[in-house]
Amino acid sequence: MLLSFMPPWHRALFTLAVGLAPLCSQAQSSPAASTAPVTAPAAAGHTTVPVTFACQATTCDGELWLPAGTAKPPVIVMAHGFGALRDWGLKPYAERFVQAGFAVLRFDYRGFGKSGGQPRRVVNGKEHVKDWSSAIDAVRQRKDVDGARVGLWGTSYSGGHVLQVAADRPEAVKAVSSQVPFVSGWQSSLTFPLKYQPVAGWYALRDLMRSDSETPLYVPTIAAGQFSALICPECGEGYKKLMPPGTPEADTKVAARVFMSLPFYSPGSAADRVQAPTLVIASEKDGLIPVKGVRKVAAQLKHGEYVELAGADHFSPYTGPLFEQVVARQTAFFKKNLAE
Repeated sequence: MLLSFMPPWHRALFTLAVGLAPLCSQAQSSPAASTAPVTAPAAAGHTTVPVTFACQATTCDGELWLPAGTAKPPVIVMAHGFGALRDWGLKPYAERFVQAGFAVLRFDYRGFGKSGGQPRRVVNGKEHVKDWSSAIDAVRQRKDVDGARVGLWGTSYSGGHVLQVAADRPEAVKAVSSQVPFVSGWQSSLTFPLKYQPVAGWYALRDLMRSDSETPLYVPTIAAGQFSALICPECGEGYKKLMPPGTPEADTKVAARVFMSLPFYSPGSAADRVQAPTLVIASEKDGLIPVKGVRKVAAQLKHGEYVELAGADHFSPYTGPLFEQVVARQTAFFKKNLAE
């Protein structure tokens, strides 16, 4: 009966997975993350305000950076990509934006970091989009920022989220920066090694059978030369560079059910509904997200700007000379579209 209600792709994967079940090792479960609040230290030139906002039946944790000497600045909302936390490589971007006179809200999704919610570390694009929308509502209600001038900044998986949110919230979103964006779950799934697909299906089905009160069945986010959620030539080293030293092992895994949800999440399909000016920055040699799909999505934007970084891979924009090039372009874009 279960197979009869599954799409063909799921049925094939299920059949292969069951056949290989004896070969698949039991994944280790990670304990739930703490939800205790913390306050980030303020750097020179801005004030840091801890922020907690409601989303669904729980709360998201974040922090608002307010530039010194600027009354009611425009605000840029930021969150990370696949399984990552707001402190993983986003601070340098936020510093440049706040130096340019923008307020910046960085937040973590439900189930991640110090945000509330159970189960923990479930990567689900459609649920993340709800968190983005709640973050927008939160900043629009504040008195210390200009809620009429809200920009979105997303990267990788969240680079797709911001396209979907901008399409859904045209009255609220005034500018969008989408960096190396995830645009099509189906296209990205086709890059996942065939030899690991039955194992992924088996783990995902076992995880889906667990209730929200149970600890998920986790898989590594990255694992060089082995089965993991993200597999590409640059994924191992690139993803590790984003993680701060001493990152807990619990934060390096994601719930296996993502293998079932990701192929059917395609935020790029919302591109033609985005009303706000949108800057898309892609990498020519992206090993995780097919750049051809990103080009097509960017071409559908009504008010789009497209930049393709020659020779760059998925993680190139986060560090080094390309970071400087990218953040300068993004800052100029936000100045043009949010400053007035």
